[in-house]
Amino acid sequence: MNITIALAGNPNSGKTTLFNALTGSNQYVGNWPGVTVERKEAKFEIEDDLATLVDLPGVYSLSPYSIEENITRHFIAQHQPDVVLNIVDATNLERNLYLTLQLMELERPVVVALNLMDELQRRGETIDCARLSKELGAPVVPISAKKKQGFDQLFQAVYDQAHNPTPSQPARAYEPSTRDAVREIVEALGGFTAHSAFDVDEHFTHRDENERDDDHNARASHRHIGGYDDEGDLDYAPPTTWVALKLLEGDELLKESAQLSDAQRARIRKSVSDYVARGQASHPGIDSLTLVVDARYRRIDQVLKAAGFHRREREISTSDKIDRIVTHRYLAFPIFLAVMGLMFAITFGSIGTFLTGLTESLVGWIGDLAGAGLAAASAPEWVTSLVLDGVIAGVGGVLVFLPQILLIFLFMSVLEDSGYMSRAAFITDRLLRKFGLSGRSFIPMLMGFGCTTTAIVAARGVENERDRRMTILLTPFMSCGARLPVYGLFTAAFFPGNKALVVLSLYALGMLMMIVCGLILRKTAFREGDSPFLMELPPYRLPHLKSVLRRLWDRAKDFLTRAGTLIFAMSVLIWFMQSFSPTLQWVTDSAQSIFGRLGTFIAPVFAPLGFGQWEKGVALLSGMVAKEAVVSTLQVLYAVGSASELTTAIAAHFTPLSAYSFLVFILLYTPCVAALAAARRELHSAKYFVMSICIQLGTAYLISMLVYQIGSLFIH
Repeated sequence: MNITIALAGNPNSGKTTLFNALTGSNQYVGNWPGVTVERKEAKFEIEDDLATLVDLPGVYSLSPYSIEENITRHFIAQHQPDVVLNIVDATNLERNLYLTLQLMELERPVVVALNLMDELQRRGETIDCARLSKELGAPVVPISAKKKQGFDQLFQAVYDQAHNPTPSQPARAYEPSTRDAVREIVEALGGFTAHSAFDVDEHFTHRDENERDDDHNARASHRHIGGYDDEGDLDYAPPTTWVALKLLEGDELLKESAQLSDAQRARIRKSVSDYVARGQASHPGIDSLTLVVDARYRRIDQVLKAAGFHRREREISTSDKIDRIVTHRYLAFPIFLAVMGLMFAITFGSIGTFLTGLTESLVGWIGDLAGAGLAAASAPEWVTSLVLDGVIAGVGGVLVFLPQILLIFLFMSVLEDSGYMSRAAFITDRLLRKFGLSGRSFIPMLMGFGCTTTAIVAARGVENERDRRMTILLTPFMSCGARLPVYGLFTAAFFPGNKALVVLSLYALGMLMMIVCGLILRKTAFREGDSPFLMELPPYRLPHLKSVLRRLWDRAKDFLTRAGTLIFAMSVLIWFMQSFSPTLQWVTDSAQSIFGRLGTFIAPVFAPLGFGQWEKGVALLSGMVAKEAVVSTLQVLYAVGSASELTTAIAAHFTPLSAYSFLVFILLYTPCVAALAAARRELHSAKYFVMSICIQLGTAYLISMLVYQIGSLFIH
């Protein structure tokens, strides 16, 4: 039997950790909300069954206010998974069980995985899982996802629910007023048709006329979320009781798109009005949504009391004590800058330099060995040049910076797993609001320190479409890890005593330009009002060694894959275009080569920026494919065999001022082609895509020119 399991839960409940533990997946794990923003699948076996586990986005509720909530409720309501595996944080039961009740309202078989039970016990708190299971009407299994405890019982519960399902209807246990209102609306629904009650097109409305084709493509890309047929209609009707509850809440999406007669709508309005009137008798001014929410929380209180949940009175937690300093109004930013400064000091200081030197020695040894082998084989000159000057010099010139890249990611992984990155989003919310964004946008922007492509895709987690587009436009200003080899090369050549300070200034400049461009966009293309921001600050936790090492391995594997494919291909192509003329004749003077002719044509454009020589212009062109390719391009064009020789060559062709201007341009101009493709896909608009390229190129040119021209005034 093939069974489908939907994995659902709150952010920071351990959902992604459980997904990895159950399936062996290498999915990214972070200790802050918003990690999972799209559906992911993995297959594994439960006894004789082949199970497909679908990892749904982390959500707090099933209200249609964000992409994550829409994806989750679409999949459960329409794909009708055999089992909904709901992971619940045992240390925060009241909030987590709110989603549990909403999942059960969809009348699918549910298994509750009560995670972090070990932490609950450390606090001196207890709960009777058997009684909790009886009260909820669903199996409850205590587990520890991180330690892989309780998995056998969890597998058995999922298997039993898949073969002998026991769907639950928690609304029957809500307080009498809510039950009566739901019953009245169910009677009014009668011939209800769920034609498009869950259409996600509301995320793609209010577009300009020239974006209609993009809207169609966007809708098509989202249809996999629910059970649509070829015409875009729904294959499944959702449970009527759940629809009634949503109408009672005032779910605008359902009210607008459900096919109801005028008589039905009138009866529903009267039921909602009577429900609110009963509630206002004791709580003046209350609305229907608040009453339904209150009914769920009352039921949660009843369930927890019946399950013998005892919350121990606790003193101020360690996390709260740390946050008094880390999120302090005046200390927060200096602390953040100090943490980043320490990261750069270690990465580009003595430790990073030592590791880079070891890697360079290894690459040099490989080059000497290859050279000796080619000489012994009497290889032709062009073959020797291709292997030594093209492949080994080009690829090796990038590989030597792998230790520094891994050090950066080690710091980022520790900060994420510890919970600090959520604090960084919190403290930057006030700043981001100055140009119309919320702290939620800071999460993908932080990911931009690692990879711009990943950060742009992660912007799906920003609910508001306006904020999401602004986030995608501004994220490329965050300096990605692919730029580190270029920074390392130039700082070693011109700023050996101040590497960390120079690199920190580049990161700070990128964030400053993000702010400036954000303010301009807010006054021009994005003039709408602010969006709300809600984020949970997870407790501080010691980083999980296995998670950190897995992330480092993924990053190293990605870097080595790029070096073995893209950088290798670029190095060979650059060697060819640098070694042959337009008539395909072998040349010894690179200025007569294909690249030399091309570079000579574009060089005057960069003259006001301080790097008007053809080699530098060509290196920038290769950087549009991959930023690491700038190093390999210069290594091939300057015909040097090692990183130390390249450093010497760089020092001969740049001045400290032109070198810094070059780094500023590398920082600010367009990201790699993979990031551009992701931006085009996520923006769903040719207009905004062209805008993003113009913003990045224009900003890079203007700021680099100002750096060089103003710096020249002081130098002269």
